[in-house]
Amino acid sequence: MRKSILLFLFGMMAVVGAFISFEQINIFIVILLSFGLGFIFYVKNSKLIYFFLAFAITFLSAKINFHNKELRFYKPDTYKFTVYEKRKMEEGYRYFLIFENNKKHEKTVSFMEDDLAIGEVFLAQANFKSPQTNTNSNLFSYRKYLSSKEIFSETEIKKIYKKVNTNNLGLKLRNDFYNYVHKVFEKNISKRAADFCISVVLGENIIDDNSIRDLGLSHILAVSGLHIDLLFTFILFILRKLRINYKYSYAFAIILALVYGYLIAFPFSIIRVIGVNILGYLAFLYKKPFDKIKATLITAVLILLINPFAILNTGFVLSFVASFSILLIYPEFERKFGKTYFRKIFTFTLAIQLGILTFLVYYFGRINILTILANFLVLPIFNISMYLIFIVLLFSPLFKAFLKIGFLSLDFLVRSMLNITAVLSRVNISVIDFNKPNFLLALYGFLLVLILVNLERKLIKRNINLLMVSAMILILSLASDFNKVSYQMIDIGQGDSFLINDRGNYYLIDVGGPNYKTYNSGEKVLVPYLKSLGIKNIEGIFISHEDNDHMGNLDLVCDNFNVYNIYSNKLNVERLKKYKPVVLNKNDKINLSSGYIECIYEGSDGEENANSLGLLINIKGIRILSLGDLPSEYEREIDKKADILKLSHHGSKTSSDRGFIEKIDPQIVLISAGRNNKYGHPNEEVLKNVSDRLIYNTQDDGLVEIDLTKNLRINTYLKGGYFR
Repeated sequence: MRKSILLFLFGMMAVVGAFISFEQINIFIVILLSFGLGFIFYVKNSKLIYFFLAFAITFLSAKINFHNKELRFYKPDTYKFTVYEKRKMEEGYRYFLIFENNKKHEKTVSFMEDDLAIGEVFLAQANFKSPQTNTNSNLFSYRKYLSSKEIFSETEIKKIYKKVNTNNLGLKLRNDFYNYVHKVFEKNISKRAADFCISVVLGENIIDDNSIRDLGLSHILAVSGLHIDLLFTFILFILRKLRINYKYSYAFAIILALVYGYLIAFPFSIIRVIGVNILGYLAFLYKKPFDKIKATLITAVLILLINPFAILNTGFVLSFVASFSILLIYPEFERKFGKTYFRKIFTFTLAIQLGILTFLVYYFGRINILTILANFLVLPIFNISMYLIFIVLLFSPLFKAFLKIGFLSLDFLVRSMLNITAVLSRVNISVIDFNKPNFLLALYGFLLVLILVNLERKLIKRNINLLMVSAMILILSLASDFNKVSYQMIDIGQGDSFLINDRGNYYLIDVGGPNYKTYNSGEKVLVPYLKSLGIKNIEGIFISHEDNDHMGNLDLVCDNFNVYNIYSNKLNVERLKKYKPVVLNKNDKINLSSGYIECIYEGSDGEENANSLGLLINIKGIRILSLGDLPSEYEREIDKKADILKLSHHGSKTSSDRGFIEKIDPQIVLISAGRNNKYGHPNEEVLKNVSDRLIYNTQDDGLVEIDLTKNLRINTYLKGGYFR
């Protein structure tokens, strides 16, 4: 039975990946193909029928779920909204709203500075759009995250006309609980400790500290539901101590979990705990054997049947993977090593970390070898803190005066835990960055760990060669592709940043910028993207000129990577002097294993942007011309042919006239410009000048990779669909 459910679950996961990649595919073809293959396996009495049955059912569910969400296409007008969930942000609030118009009800999200109550109903002038998405591979997609919550639109509230309080008692209680939790912790303990406690209780991501994530301790927060398991066990323990019948204790604990789940809007972690325990309670009532692994699988299947896009949620995946790690890995470790209390803690944390290891690499691109130590130190403190958190919440209204020692203890414990994680996360030598794997590879790694842990020693010896090959496949897949040769136009927004991969040696041509108060392209895009490729060392950075949209992120890149050389021309040396740049003169060459980078223009003292460095990059015979922001009158001095041209100055009308284009005669033109930029880049006249060439524009294509490993192949990250 477990195998059948597992195959059904794999079919559901596979269909979401297929749907995202081929969202325009005809639904009838998919269903007919799935049922056809399913029938073949049914005749052959194969359990693979469950995989194809799940594929057909889930594809239909995903298609209906996706196409029923039309709010992003609505025109601006006055509409009615209800706040059903809110999250406190650094500046303002993120509101999860229910849009109401006649019989149409749809969830949406909005950012506002106004402090609205959960349950508040209002009329407002509103604009709708698709949520932001990542335009470079491997980076966080806010659009996919919202899809996992069944939200496919973002709402800009222009003006609120009328507010009314809701008659919905449930939403009123949710609002009261939200305010109560903030009040209890913000008034009685330090801000750091309060933010942590609020994050645990409400699932709010308000901790301004990446050390927990960097140490691979995400499972101890609301993301995995570990605290819900602890709370459920604690409630059962107290009720049994009060000599309440087990049948009623179990039912009461489930009811409390359901109430708590509603108050925090049912994150996936609490749905998992509630689902498994409801199945356990039913097994108890009907006197049936309870298989917790099977119950966890069934709960995952039920969630995905209702919301197929839940698989896109980090919390959903880590919650279930951590749970399976505890159920399948920990018992083996405990049997072999867990003889004492401290050994049990160690084996418990080791089991979780081994289970979620490849998924941590998938989501965060790195692991910390101090993770096991951090877990060993933090988990006991977290367990005690959890009990204290819910005790002070429960008794604060009644015994506030007597809880002072409880608040002091909680503050001390939480700050100690955060200090431990902060110290350990600063040990940079323990951090390993990986080339980000795909989801299937992460799942493969998890299954490989399960097999290794649960196989008998004799079977491991018998299959050692196969297991070693499997492990090597995983390790090599996580490592960077050292044989690859490519040239990438990174979507950095309004700026330039190009990456050369020369068989594992990396070079950047410009680093983008500038950085604004609310957005830093280096922190949000460039550094995370480079790290997601497993890059640690950069052989050289070429700075075309000193404008911030070309060198604004230089400090950040140098702080995060080992940069061996910075190249520019003599006109930009003053701005770069702290880096001791290598000055390039005309005809200077930097040799690559696959070609060379030649300085063909060393800049002029003339008008603005004339100081741009001109480079001809020759990779395996393919010539790429990059001239920074060089104006047209200086471009005319260039007497080189090129296969690929990076349009100067983001396609501005001051560059790239028709005569220059005909002289250079590129087959491919690259344009790096921000969406909806205030400069109107690229200019319409310039686009006409290159209209007979193959054009790739970050505004439409996102990241563009020119793969030169074998034959020239161009891949764009954006494909024109909703998800990409």
